[in-house]
Amino acid sequence: MRARAFLALAAILVCAYSPIWAGDGDDGVAVANPAVAAVAVAGYHGHGESVEPWIHPKMAPNVRAKLEAGFDLAVERVREISTCGELFSQLGEDGLEMLTTALYLPVHSYRHEVEVCGRDPATNSMGADTLAYTKVGGAPTWICRNFVRVSVETAAIAVIHEALHHAGLKEWPRDRLAMSSVEISAMVKSRCGF
Repeated sequence: MRARAFLALAAILVCAYSPIWAGDGDDGVAVANPAVAAVAVAGYHGHGESVEPWIHPKMAPNVRAKLEAGFDLAVERVREISTCGELFSQLGEDGLEMLTTALYLPVHSYRHEVEVCGRDPATNSMGADTLAYTKVGGAPTWICRNFVRVSVETAAIAVIHEALHHAGLKEWPRDRLAMSSVEISAMVKSRCGF
């Protein structure tokens, strides 16, 4: 119990005293502060205990609520449906660890929303399927504002989809031999019982 309290205190201090955006990644998108990532990784709990997502404190409350509900359902499916957990083991990773060590961040500016979420400046509308973005192999997962508009099941599919990228799953068009975003989501739906 003391270890959990210490980790929670460490996470609060890191968030309070260091900026979350350490700089730009190679694709022009800010990357998370490594100190925050270390706290999130240290907070991972094993299969028998409850797992909680690390969500940036500035996440909008309604988006946070949907993300937490989707995360809980994603954890349930990864734990209880073997074909769902196998999506991660095929990549050499543990599904619960990938879910837990992800850093869930809000888009932080209009420019970032355009780049990551596909907001069309001409119509001021979001891309229909763009809910989140994770760079392959990275822990930061940027959550788009329209995440709040989807069902809990769709939120869970998105959480698993992004955790697969965290685990190393590549996606078309960056990798011409990889599945498209739609194909990955369809695979998650099928293999995780959605």
